[in-house]
Amino acid sequence: MNDPLLGSALLSGRPQALPMAGAERQHNVIQDLLADLHASFKDVREGRVADYIPELAKACPDDFGIVIATSGGRLYEIGDTRKEFTIQSISKPFIYALALKMLSLDFMATKIDVEPSGEAFNAISLDPESGKPRNPMINAGAIAASAQICDADPAGAVELLLDYFAELAGRRLTINDAVYLSEKVTGHRNRAIGHLLRNFNIIESDPEPALDLYFQQCAISVTCKDLAVMAATLACQGRNPFTGGQPLSKDITVRVLALMGTCGMYDFAGQWLHDVGIPAKSGVAGGVMAVIPGRLGIATYSPPLDAFGNSVRGVAVCRQLSVGVGLSLFNQYFQKDATIRRSYKGSQRQSRRWRSDQELRILAPHRDEVRIIHVQGVLDFGGIEQLAAELVQLGSDVRILILDLAHVTECPLESSGLLDRQLCAIEDQGVEILLSRAGRLPLVSMPGWKISERVEAYEHLDSALEAAEDLLIARYAEPADDGEGLGLGALEEHGLLQLLDEEHRRILAERMTLRSFAAGECVIRRGEPGDELFLVRSGRFDIAIDVRTGDGLSRATRLATFGPGLCFGEIGFVAGTPRSADIIATRPGACWVLHRDAFEALRCSHPDVVIALLTALTCDIGAKLTQTSVQLTLMEHY
Repeated sequence: MNDPLLGSALLSGRPQALPMAGAERQHNVIQDLLADLHASFKDVREGRVADYIPELAKACPDDFGIVIATSGGRLYEIGDTRKEFTIQSISKPFIYALALKMLSLDFMATKIDVEPSGEAFNAISLDPESGKPRNPMINAGAIAASAQICDADPAGAVELLLDYFAELAGRRLTINDAVYLSEKVTGHRNRAIGHLLRNFNIIESDPEPALDLYFQQCAISVTCKDLAVMAATLACQGRNPFTGGQPLSKDITVRVLALMGTCGMYDFAGQWLHDVGIPAKSGVAGGVMAVIPGRLGIATYSPPLDAFGNSVRGVAVCRQLSVGVGLSLFNQYFQKDATIRRSYKGSQRQSRRWRSDQELRILAPHRDEVRIIHVQGVLDFGGIEQLAAELVQLGSDVRILILDLAHVTECPLESSGLLDRQLCAIEDQGVEILLSRAGRLPLVSMPGWKISERVEAYEHLDSALEAAEDLLIARYAEPADDGEGLGLGALEEHGLLQLLDEEHRRILAERMTLRSFAAGECVIRRGEPGDELFLVRSGRFDIAIDVRTGDGLSRATRLATFGPGLCFGEIGFVAGTPRSADIIATRPGACWVLHRDAFEALRCSHPDVVIALLTALTCDIGAKLTQTSVQLTLMEHY
């Protein structure tokens, strides 16, 4: 289910009746998967509801919910997904993350280790020399983490926690006072752990406020849906995919997920990682939260627990997802050359700028000196390795490289230096590099990037193709006078009129007027009568139409560009139909213009000239249609 209202609904805290995923049109296979899992395990009667905290013993053993929240902001759910329960130990990875955020990794390393304990969640598992808890996922480590937060902000610690959890879950959460008081009254073992930590100076002040904060954090009320959104936030490197907020940094998230993988399921952690292979955290109220990095978060709620304190049904669901649909981190499929979306030569795709016959003659033997490579996915180490392997295979004849990055989702800072070095090496070999559609990636502003001072970046692939053609023309064109006189001599040089004999050109020139245009001026407007034919003397003129894109927005898109020696407006002029698109002067320029009145007068006085002109226009239109057809065919394959 992809509900655009979900983000605001989560933030407001109002209960929302969300429809079944895909129910509007057809069954969604993910929703069907959850239904199958729920049906398979809802009648499982193993396990017992936790009763060492009196309030937890009141839970209904039949409660059972499953939620999947994706990195794309979609939510799938079935069962008791809106029933509140307390987060309990699932708060621990988030509390440790907050301590890292508020203090530092180095400081927290002096207070808590990150080694699996192999012991129960409430074991007094401290290093015998330093007194540090083995890891933040056991009670001792969580109490130590809470103490550091409490010491950093004694007066506002509770509100700080609730604000933080609101960012994680996308809505305001509250503390279940009944459970909090029940834990506080019966939490003698945790209180003993707190005072023992004070004895080792892990807690550097009175441990009671820290213990009180710990009891409150465990008593925060959540739903299965909340946990799934929080898990998805971890899956997205600390960014909530439903609200867009970033409560945690990527670096902190990586460390927290590593701890969830090795320590999240207590003394069952090793078996869990072996059998399921997914970072996870459980709580004694019946919640289980699991994270597939980069893809999705999973949450289950079912109060009956096994001997390790983990939800029986929750473990079964996660195990089935791991084995049944291949979600284990250690069961990732080999992807050959996934980074290279397409790669082809310049002769296989041309820009939308129409070229004069002279320019085409220059370009024809040199187009394959351009190579276009479309890159996709994440440019991490593996992605850059695949791109580098493609780049080192470029032939010695390649002079210009266009890297199209429209489908690259991210270039992590850690691996960006490798890309910079590879591009610099390519350019040092004499290859001009053009980047296209890299707007979503801060590639040219990466700190320390040398290539950013050398490359040109273009908003559209077509602009990069045009720039590559310009570079080839500049490299191979013969030095010549621009020949932009105003008389018949200049008009004769235009490709269209070269099809006419000298007398016909002279007669036509007498009936055309020269009109100048400023940059940005609209030469032809859509819907206007097609009463004029334009022959470009100088400047640059673009045909633009509005195209509605996938996001529902309308954007101006260039269909073609005309320069000196080319004509435009011929279809409406010949057919007598209204203009179908706007034509804008993108550079200052001038055109010779033949108005329909002059054309009609010419038809009466010199019909042979009109026939010759129409024949030339037909040939010009035919050439354009042929080139367009070839480009469309090539685009299907490249």
